[in-house]
Amino acid sequence: MGKTFLAKIGCFVFCMSTLTACTLNKAMQSYEKGDYLSSIRIVTNKLNEKQEYPRNSLKKSWLESVHLSLNRIENLPNVSIDQKIKRLETIYQARYLLDAGFYRNEFTAFNQRYPMPSLKLDMAKLYYQKGNAIQLNTTENYRQKAEAYQTGASYADYLDIAKLATRYQFEYATRLAGDYYQSGLLQVRIKNYQAASEDFAKASEAYAAHGKYKDAAQQFSKYDQLWRTEKASQLFLEASQKEKSARYKVDFREIATLYQDANTIYSPYGRYKNSADLARTAAQKGLVRVAYFIDQEKGDDRCGKYSSERLSERFEQEIKTAFKAAPFTLLDRRSDADIVVYFDYSSYYSEGRPEKNNQVQSVLDHQGQVFKFNQQTEFQKNKYEIRLIIESKGAVGLRKVISLEDETEQSKVFYSGDVPAGYRNKSTGTLKKQDELCQGLTDDLERQVNRVLDDIVNRAKRI
Repeated sequence: MGKTFLAKIGCFVFCMSTLTACTLNKAMQSYEKGDYLSSIRIVTNKLNEKQEYPRNSLKKSWLESVHLSLNRIENLPNVSIDQKIKRLETIYQARYLLDAGFYRNEFTAFNQRYPMPSLKLDMAKLYYQKGNAIQLNTTENYRQKAEAYQTGASYADYLDIAKLATRYQFEYATRLAGDYYQSGLLQVRIKNYQAASEDFAKASEAYAAHGKYKDAAQQFSKYDQLWRTEKASQLFLEASQKEKSARYKVDFREIATLYQDANTIYSPYGRYKNSADLARTAAQKGLVRVAYFIDQEKGDDRCGKYSSERLSERFEQEIKTAFKAAPFTLLDRRSDADIVVYFDYSSYYSEGRPEKNNQVQSVLDHQGQVFKFNQQTEFQKNKYEIRLIIESKGAVGLRKVISLEDETEQSKVFYSGDVPAGYRNKSTGTLKKQDELCQGLTDDLERQVNRVLDDIVNRAKRI
């Protein structure tokens, strides 16, 4: 019956306003999926937002969709304790949704069947039964038992449920802390001091609500400092050994990382030897110093006299972006650089002269009349080219040539004299000027420049 009714609703609202139909359709979809609370919530949220019912023709459909969901909720399985809890919790949530708005009188019968005080008490009773039924075989069982009593107590103060919740929360914390503490001792025996410190920390955390657990805090400090000291010492030694044979900048960057890791790991207890200073020194040695030079050999640096954008400025920005992060540093002097990047470019703009051609045409029409007239043809082509040479010298040797061009042309035909019918002046093509042609190439130019710079960057990271 429910699906049939909902199908009718769907047909009914199809031609209604989009907003109203959307609300009801969403509620219907949730209902069909078995998410009855969501179906109710969709309707009540919209009613709360609007603070009024939809038009009379839809009010009944909205309310009926809620009643259908309520009916399904009341008929949820009700055999096991978990099923009973799920059913009552769903009823409780539905009750909460329906009791909060101006529409509450539409659901008086449902609300009266489940008065809030009785509903909360029944929930507490069920969780009390659930807690009593849990057998204590593992630490997890203690958590489940405590959680059951605690949840029940949040609904109502039933018998000694609050005391039981407190009791088993304490017992769970005690057992959990004990489990972590024993695990920590085991890790100490096998000399896994990092794992041991983590277990002692967890023991302290598990028992924190009740005070300190044995000497877990002291054990944590002892073994945390111990493993950090050992690890920092290992990293420091590895860095110093690598430093003896370091030849390349990439070697010094690895050394800097090792020294820094040693200092970071030991940082809760202060500085580890002079690792921070050694890290900075190695990092400086690992820097790749980059200089650049941009030269325009020929043409206009701008994309035409009406353009504010300079090609050289665009190239400079691309270079700065490519080398802005470690391990690179940009220099003003080429003499001190490991890599010098050169940009040599030329731009060519050719504005063609109009080519004119005059022809006298003689046409005989179907009536035998002769028409003599003049046909003037004009043709013009503009062309823009840019040629960029990117060259990297020094530690990275690379040379790339980028050549781009774009052209545009236009032809016009004019007729004069005794022009027969059907002959009209015409123009084909669009003639673009320098700025348009140049700007049309810059996106492609930028992509190619970035690919070349990425290649230089990747090679430079290996020196």
